[in-house]
Amino acid sequence: MFKHSLLVAGLLLAACVTPYEAELSQKDAWEQLGAYHGKQGYLEWDEKRLGKQGAMTETDYEEYRAGYLRGRYEYCSDKKQVTTVVNPGYPDDCKPHQGSYGLVERGY
Repeated sequence: MFKHSLLVAGLLLAACVTPYEAELSQKDAWEQLGAYHGKQGYLEWDEKRLGKQGAMTETDYEEYRAGYLRGRYEYCSDKKQVTTVVNPGYPDDCKPHQGSYGLVERGY
């Protein structure tokens, strides 16, 4: 148990992830992790970043991306104006035809 705790602490420091993100990564809950990032208004992690957290397959990445797109849709659906954005660092991502999230094209 102690070694496991040290490993988790080391991963958190090295990768700059929250304990919640680390927990989801350890459980291979890639879709949940993506949904969390999307709902918070965070930028989407790429395959390299996910690989550092343990995502090893294309399926892992696709699960993350599906969760992210759903979370991003929820994030943007509730925004009435720029000042209501949870994470003001990314307010323009919710404007129609903005960015490469492909929410409409993917059916979200």
